[in-house]
Order: sequence, then structure tokens, then C-alpha cells
Amino acid sequence: MLFPALPKVHLLQSLNSDRSSMPQCSGAALPTDPLPPAVILVVDDEDAVNRLVSRYLTHLGYRVLEAYSGEDALAAVRSQRPPIDLVLSDVLMEGMDGVALAAHLLARCPGPSVILMTGHLSGEVDSLPVNGQIVPVLRKPLNLDQLQNLLRVTLRQLGVSDV
Repeated sequence: MLFPALPKVHLLQSLNSDRSSMPQCSGAALPTDPLPPAVILVVDDEDAVNRLVSRYLTHLGYRVLEAYSGEDALAAVRSQRPPIDLVLSDVLMEGMDGVALAAHLLARCPGPSVILMTGHLSGEVDSLPVNGQIVPVLRKPLNLDQLQNLLRVTLRQLGVSDV
């Protein structure tokens, strides 16, 4: 069966006249630029660990800051612009330890997410309860694939770029 072809002008006029009946966009623009990389604060009182983890995260494309104590980390979170999205902290440190730091950070609203890392907890601990929230714990020496996967999952839950 053959159908007669409409002249192109007629087809365009039909489309233009039907636009008033077409649904209109609500004005919400779709994002065209990718999100900036997440800002991650690495907190460890061991310089070598801090540098190694920071280099790895920078290599993955994250913006990385370093702190060497819980107190320094709190000051960085309070002053950093753009805000810190995630804090990756050692558990055992002089002064304020990582669990106390996590408690301070999780009490902030909004505040960064927290992942703890340690080589000193006994047993198969993969999380700790802090302020009614479950904080993931990574074992040292760090498995870099496990670290990368946990960062991706955590940052996606925040709606932040996980590079």
C-alpha cells in the first residue's frame, strides 16, 4: 500500500502549529557540566600513610586534603570551601582519635561522610556504630581496590561525583 507524500512545507507547518499542544518543559535545566570531583580529607598521624593514600586518591581524580590529627581535621572541615565531602581517618591517633573525630563530624548537619581505617582493631570489624550511624572501617594495610569501591559507593549515596 502506498501513501501520498506530503509536501515538506506542509509537514513543517503542521509541526509548528501543533507545538502549542505539546507538553512544555518545567524550566529545570539538565546539568551540562560534570560534577566537580569529590573533596576528600585524609587524616592520619603517620606521614607515610597520609602521603600514600593522598597520592592514590589524587591519581583517581579526587581533590585531596591532608590532616595529621583529629583537631586539624575538624578545623579543616570548618574552614574548607568547597566543603569536604568525605573524611578518611585513621582510628588510633594522638589526641582526638578517629572515632571521636567521626562523632564530631557526624553531629554536623550537613557534614561530611566518614570512613575509618585501622590496623589495630581485633576481630573482623568492618564497621563501627558512631552517633547512631554505621561507619565503615577499612583494614590497614589498605586494599586499594576495596578503598576505591567503598569510596564510590559512599560518594554515590551522597550524590557527589565519584570520578
